[in-house]
Amino acid sequence: MTNDFGNEVNSAGGSVAMGAEPERLRFGAFDLDTENRELRRRGLRVKLQQKPFQILHLLIAQAGKYVSRGELARHLWPNLHVNFDRSLNTAMNSLRRALGDSPENPRFIETRNGLGYRFIAPVERIREQQIAPAVAAAKTEERAKRNPEAYHDYLKGRYFQNKRTEDDLRKSVAYFESALQADADCAPAYAGLSDTYSVFAASGAMPAHEARSKARELAMAALRIDGESAEAHAALATAKMLDWEWAAADAEFRRSLSIQPGYAHGRRMYATFLSASGKHEEAIREIRQAHALDPLSLVINAEAAWILYLSRDYHGAMEQAWRTLAMEPRFGPAQHALGLAYEQMGLLEEAIVEFGNARTCWGDHPPAIAGLAHAYAAAGRRREAENLLRELEDRPAAGQASAYWIALFEVGLGRPGAAMEWLEKACDSRDAWAVWLEVEPRFDSLRADARLQSLVQGIRGEIASV
Repeated sequence: MTNDFGNEVNSAGGSVAMGAEPERLRFGAFDLDTENRELRRRGLRVKLQQKPFQILHLLIAQAGKYVSRGELARHLWPNLHVNFDRSLNTAMNSLRRALGDSPENPRFIETRNGLGYRFIAPVERIREQQIAPAVAAAKTEERAKRNPEAYHDYLKGRYFQNKRTEDDLRKSVAYFESALQADADCAPAYAGLSDTYSVFAASGAMPAHEARSKARELAMAALRIDGESAEAHAALATAKMLDWEWAAADAEFRRSLSIQPGYAHGRRMYATFLSASGKHEEAIREIRQAHALDPLSLVINAEAAWILYLSRDYHGAMEQAWRTLAMEPRFGPAQHALGLAYEQMGLLEEAIVEFGNARTCWGDHPPAIAGLAHAYAAAGRRREAENLLRELEDRPAAGQASAYWIALFEVGLGRPGAAMEWLEKACDSRDAWAVWLEVEPRFDSLRADARLQSLVQGIRGEIASV
């Protein structure tokens, strides 16, 4: 991602101290062996000369912190006091080529004029006695060998889940269930189903309380089969978040990532949790790590735009949404995030266009309709906003209009009293979208209202302990 994505974060997963003991370090698809002075990508050795290797080792040792060119020069050529700018540039360019990185769109090494270089990808130390990612990889390999049909259906379920339209989500359910028919003990399929039902809880595709209950039940089924499943712990954490069990959700997310630090979906959902908790810098750090693990994931890229929007970095959210749309121009969540950023930037007509695009490409997903209604209302196009409100209210009983969405419409029309009444209904029904109430910019005009503060306090409950 570009430098604007999370440039206030101080750590890329924690500094890795450079000690006397040899060690192996992992970042992305790469392993760095300091004892044998080797860099490997997916097990294959990458040719890297001494100076680029030394630069990489020093940057990783101070991951998340800027290292000046002067410090690099002193490290590479100690006790020599001459200008090594050209040699340093050559070594840095060689390192970037080996990593497949670029200064314009860095995944590993960020350049900042006047400051130096910063290693921005998550780094983990590989221990001989316990290598969590290797254990996870072994599990995956064993699963694929034991029942290839179930494993392939599981992967298809995740594929359709990430497309995010209602039709595709229902396809994901069918594939996960097919995986379980082929292998009744496929814990990842149970976890995948749990994640899909959590999405249903937020989308209005079925009554939210039923979807939340189903998500929790499926996650627990996965854990009964495999108590060390990172996917199952992350799925349970998501279900607990939707039930406002903040401390329990935080513990489950942390457990998931301790088992498998390289689980990109788990990091994405933990970033979402941190964002809903108002911990924006931590959320940005986590979504950056998720992106480094899976840079081509549309869901992770769009989630990054949503998290930047919630952190009030509207320009950054706009740019991140456009980067996602450059990969897939018809991805509804990215169009929705772009509309949100435009609206907060005062570009209402542009926002209306993007919300309309999101509605078309996202299959009339209710949040896109609600976003369009809010933008119409803010732009003074009341009749069009009311027509959309009726569409939301006339949805089939299985996917009733969320009180939260109607509150958005009312606040867009400048009717705070009506908006508060609907927000109270949303909280009474434990609306899945209420988890965003504290951080959603579209409700900022209500922040001084004691009733809103009381609602947030009720939702947060034990949030202070997280």
